[in-house]
Amino acid sequence: MKSNAILLAVCWLQNIIEANGLAVPALSDLDTPLTILKEEDFWAQYSTKNASAILVESPKNYNAAYSTCLTLSESLWSPEAQDFRAGVNNSLAYQVHLGKFPASQLFWVAPYAEGDNGCRAINLAGKVDYVNCNEKRPVLCTHSGALSNYTYQDASPRYQITLPVRSQLITGFRDAYGWRFDGIRYAPTPRRFEHSTVLDARGSVTALKFGDVCIQNSEWRGVPPSGSEDCLFLNVATPFLPGKQTNKKDLKPVLFFIHGGGYTENSGNIRNYDGAAMAARGDIVVVKINYRLGSFGWLAINGTSITGNYGLGDMVTALKWVRENIGAFGGDPDRVTIGGGSAGAASVKALIASKAAEGLFRAGIMESLPVGYFPHGRFARYSTINEATAYQGLGVLKDTGCNASPPGRYQASCLKNIPADVLNKIPTTANIPVIDNIYLSSKDWPMTSGPGYMAHVPVMIGNNRDEWAMNWDMNQFKGNPASSRDWLAFASQSYFASLDGKSINITDFADNAAFAGFTGFNLTSRITSDASFICGAAALAYSTTKHHTLPAVYNYNFYRTYQPVWWSTPQCVPPITAGHPLGDPSKEYYKCHSGEEDYALGMLLYSGEQPRDAYDIPFQQLIVDYWTSFIRKNDPNPDQKYLKVRGYWNTLNQIESSGQWEKFDSSNPKIRILEWNGRQAALEGCERCSALGLPLDYYETRSG
Repeated sequence: MKSNAILLAVCWLQNIIEANGLAVPALSDLDTPLTILKEEDFWAQYSTKNASAILVESPKNYNAAYSTCLTLSESLWSPEAQDFRAGVNNSLAYQVHLGKFPASQLFWVAPYAEGDNGCRAINLAGKVDYVNCNEKRPVLCTHSGALSNYTYQDASPRYQITLPVRSQLITGFRDAYGWRFDGIRYAPTPRRFEHSTVLDARGSVTALKFGDVCIQNSEWRGVPPSGSEDCLFLNVATPFLPGKQTNKKDLKPVLFFIHGGGYTENSGNIRNYDGAAMAARGDIVVVKINYRLGSFGWLAINGTSITGNYGLGDMVTALKWVRENIGAFGGDPDRVTIGGGSAGAASVKALIASKAAEGLFRAGIMESLPVGYFPHGRFARYSTINEATAYQGLGVLKDTGCNASPPGRYQASCLKNIPADVLNKIPTTANIPVIDNIYLSSKDWPMTSGPGYMAHVPVMIGNNRDEWAMNWDMNQFKGNPASSRDWLAFASQSYFASLDGKSINITDFADNAAFAGFTGFNLTSRITSDASFICGAAALAYSTTKHHTLPAVYNYNFYRTYQPVWWSTPQCVPPITAGHPLGDPSKEYYKCHSGEEDYALGMLLYSGEQPRDAYDIPFQQLIVDYWTSFIRKNDPNPDQKYLKVRGYWNTLNQIESSGQWEKFDSSNPKIRILEWNGRQAALEGCERCSALGLPLDYYETRSG
């Protein structure tokens, strides 16, 4: 075909667009799977991997190739305009690795220049040849989607696309690394203190911006109370959109991410939870959800219809939505991993314990699971409704004045009808899962033997080395060489544990010489971190592997962290030096709660956190490659062939030098230390945990 004929076709389509406005393409009309080809190295605006393309997978002749690119508001990709080896090469080779194309495949690209009479195609080596214009080949289109971050995104019509999702049409947009569908409603507006149901959606909607967050009182962060009771939205990020004939084997594994925040604040919209970067790097689909918070999501009062776990029920509803709909976004409903940090990790544990969620996921990731002594233990060892009523329910009744109503349905009616703003701002807030015999039926997992439901799925579980060093209540101990009675009394009072009656070796809890000026703080930090997070996670790994109640457990401890900008204190930041104005991570500092999340989600630069040294971004690459390997194949050790074909050399070199991440073995307990040049190490701190009454065999020896 001569170029004049091609140009006539292009001009005809351009005239239609100019006459009728920019049309948003429908994937069903394009009748092809689409993949964004761009190498995600997490360097964002600084990346040298700056070439990108949209791969139109279904073979087309040259004229149809031109038309398809134009429909996407793009043109045929030009090897003269971009360097093929700046990211498109590895991304395209990966599609061959997946088995979508033979190694000899040619892909349509742009003419050399205006007036060029030939039709060109490129191979995997970047060699361009002139070939028959009427032959059908997959297509490379340009990709001009903008780089998103926490302050900016471009969702203008030229980047939008409409998907058929069962009986609904949903319009999202693409950015530099993937397609995003933000603010998808997964349930009708919930009635207060009633469980949600999956939305039976019809019609056309846009998913171009986040939906409302769930109502919360976030004044602790300097943010005014905000949100709505109409908040059950989720966000989807994907590097791949399927066609009508897409094989199931081509669908991507899914991360279903649950935010933390103590069940009282936060949302799936917060800036370090954006999933597009992680999805692109790991070739997965990421789903982030909102769920009801505080008393709106967790209040339970004995003798009434208010039975709690509404937030947990929302998670199950969202998982059911994913089961029914994620295939339209390129996700495999049979390969869903649930994951989250802090209260999100507690949610993963609860969903594993919930028969209502049976069959809706195949693996779990628990980052910084709150498990151990009160008050954190209530997130992982479930209260009866009677206990929850005494702990929080009576306070809610008193604070709202609903205790003046007769018990039972009158108190329930009072709470259901009180203004949301009033319920949101009272001093008492409910925030713990309960045994309601709908979503939870027992105190804990059957980690050894006995009655109780537990999904038999592999898990990752771990912590940051100094989890609760960011507890503001402990600042009284900074620089204070407090006596053992002072800090033990504090820990005892805070955690309802008789620590001052234990035989504790002080040096076991203050063995870090780097914190010599923080003696009392260091001791208290170590005890509270162990008692609320670290010891319980180790005991969980020990018992579930010893008794084979989980098929595999991969445990870890982060020794390099980067606090989210909205959740930090000075002790969690590395020391500032002349060469490291943002802090030197090679120096000692506290590795605090939530310090792993921006690494694990691939969000440092996108959420405004600049690299502190030469290793922050390569370490982020490594962590995301571990996490997404587990999501893809339930094993955090990436395949070397996969790493090579994608060009992930930093990760390949690290795993070759640091060895395999081993499954937890109860007969020889070890842990994965996650830092640059990390390692598999003997499980440490067992003596401390035993002194705290949380030994490895805690689940075998505890009473009640």
